[in-house]
Amino acid sequence: MSNLENHFGDDASLKEKETQNILGFLLKNSAQNSTKEYSVKVLNSIGNKDIIAITQTSFWKKEHKNIPKELFENRKIKSKANCKACHTDIEKGLIEDDKIKDISSFM
Repeated sequence: MSNLENHFGDDASLKEKETQNILGFLLKNSAQNSTKEYSVKVLNSIGNKDIIAITQTSFWKKEHKNIPKELFENRKIKSKANCKACHTDIEKGLIEDDKIKDISSFM
């Protein structure tokens, strides 16, 4: 949030009030403040590494190791970053095994 003028090559600058509101939300809902099992496992897998994407964590890689790489290139999924494509409850902050779409639905 402190360098939004260079956010992955784009200028994502916001007004100060918007920046503070978003920063407050991010801090309040961060993995460090979560008791959700998935958040704790992801956080523990980061260790001292400087990781900016969940897909770079050892926990994410372990959980997704049996998924064919081509699936992430499917037109319905597009990339590893599109969690919602498979995890239907992700917007609620949940990742429940029984809510994961069957990968055959993307074939």
